[in-house]
Amino acid sequence: MKATNKNNVPVSDRVIASLLLVFTGPVLLARVLLQALGLSVYLEDKAYHLGLYKVRSLRVYRDGTERKAPLLLEVVKGRIALVGSRLVAADEIADANDIAFADMHFAATPGVFSLFELRRHTGLDFLTEQECNLEYLENCGLAARLKIVVRSVLASVLYRGGQVLRDVAQFEVLGVRIDNWSMTDSLTDIGRAIESKSQRTIFFANAHTLNLSYEDAAFRKILNDVDVLLPDGSGIEVACRRDGIRRKGNVNGTDMLPLLCEALGNSGGSVYLLGGEEGIAETAAGNLRSRVPSLRVAGTRNGFFNQANCDDVIAQINEAKPDVLLVGMGQPLQERWVAANRHRLDVPVVMAVGGLFDFYAEKVSRAPVWLRELGLEWIWRLLQEPGRMWKRYVIGNPLFLLRIRRAAPR
Repeated sequence: MKATNKNNVPVSDRVIASLLLVFTGPVLLARVLLQALGLSVYLEDKAYHLGLYKVRSLRVYRDGTERKAPLLLEVVKGRIALVGSRLVAADEIADANDIAFADMHFAATPGVFSLFELRRHTGLDFLTEQECNLEYLENCGLAARLKIVVRSVLASVLYRGGQVLRDVAQFEVLGVRIDNWSMTDSLTDIGRAIESKSQRTIFFANAHTLNLSYEDAAFRKILNDVDVLLPDGSGIEVACRRDGIRRKGNVNGTDMLPLLCEALGNSGGSVYLLGGEEGIAETAAGNLRSRVPSLRVAGTRNGFFNQANCDDVIAQINEAKPDVLLVGMGQPLQERWVAANRHRLDVPVVMAVGGLFDFYAEKVSRAPVWLRELGLEWIWRLLQEPGRMWKRYVIGNPLFLLRIRRAAPR
């Protein structure tokens, strides 16, 4: 960022903020006048850290998608950047002089928008804030900053950003109880289960899962009886925000698997891959070993076997003694199989992971990060496999949104 003012705010940021104020300024002025007349309360002053020794009171809207719009005035004044590190409220940290805090947050000037907040908004915050800040500093040119602004605004509109959210340990969507865990929470729980040799069964819930369970009471009971049901996908984010709930993370198997494999590699643990077409699990396992050479793969097997008579499959798994069994046979088949056979599986952690092996066998590719930041990865899946995925997404997504809209808020 070559063109900056004395406070290290790019001149281009001030110009863009001025242009944005042309559109938002009239609304801001009207709200200021209404508040001055005592007719309504729209704005509040909130203290933020703007540097190692600097705390400043900034004015924002009390709530709403456009909550940060008044901060554009601060950008024009050169006090904060349009895009930078996350604006940290004064009540979030006890000691602003903490060196680690300073290194993490103030290497880049605090901004109205940040890469970390964008990713946190759609549940990609298993990438740490420091990692996001460093990634931003490596590419903080004008084009990169504009992309963050546009994606942040779109994400806020799509998922009703700016509202006051409450923290809960568990929430319910369409009659299914979901654990409000982050990626870190999930990996920590898995590690504890392996260490203690206790049995843990983990499923994932996304919009497709809940559409299936809405029409199938038996499947819904399986989901509600599982040890852990993790929140997966943008549909769950929409449902949470509708009910004023802060989802701790978008905990999906595709993002979790490399982190899990790294943890298993470090601890000497092992994994068994069950599911997919012939050769898919084996190829996925080979690719995972290339990523994490220390990972032990206890075994692999395709998902085409007699579900009602699978003594040989269970015997093979138990003989291999994996710490984690990944079952990828598609919903609801995989959950039903796990529920029916869990008591026979001598494995600490069993997870149902859907089509996860296809990604790591490189049969299908992962969506670009910018689509994932917007919670629109399903579009990429639809484009890759329209014949197989059209019903799930073209019909299923609107149906899910209609169902949660009709459901009484909790």
